[in-house]
Amino acid sequence: MRQVNSGRPAPGRPRSAEVSREIVGAALQLLRERGPQGVTMEAVAQQSGSAKTTVYRRYRDRYALLRAALDFVEGMPEPPAELSTRERLGFLLGQFRHGLEDVVGMRAVAALLRGDEDPEFSRAFRESVLQPRIDVLLAALRDGIAAGDLRADLDCPTVVSMLAGSFIARSAMQGAVPADWADTVLDTLWPAVSA
Repeated sequence: MRQVNSGRPAPGRPRSAEVSREIVGAALQLLRERGPQGVTMEAVAQQSGSAKTTVYRRYRDRYALLRAALDFVEGMPEPPAELSTRERLGFLLGQFRHGLEDVVGMRAVAALLRGDEDPEFSRAFRESVLQPRIDVLLAALRDGIAAGDLRADLDCPTVVSMLAGSFIARSAMQGAVPADWADTVLDTLWPAVSA
């Protein structure tokens, strides 16, 4: 019969939180530089300076490691309360951009767009990175409706798709997104969405 946790520490040395952070940080760096296919147990061990056995002790395979790295990505911070609805959306679009470009990298986004080439990564990316950002944008739109700044009949999921999709489309078509992208897309959409 298996015993429930007795409160005693597990045998062996405790795992170092610093080493775990270095491993996850290395996985994210490789994801940015090489895309999900470049995140292998061997590459992460080399990049983090850890033994391969140390990486395997923490993660059973590369998908568990990728999931941990994506779960490590912080969600979007809440915008300051004093901002107007339009300023809040601009702030959140800037954070959306930062998360995709600087934290996980556009190679990860490109892998997601290629379809089911790597379904486990795509699912983890959608759940850990993309959906939390979409949810925050949806909440900001709903708050704007409640405040009377946005149309009461606004189709929030469609507006979020237009906002997020414009970033991905500009990146795909031009290779880079202009610095003023968030302001430009809001200037374009604002007359159609404002109350």
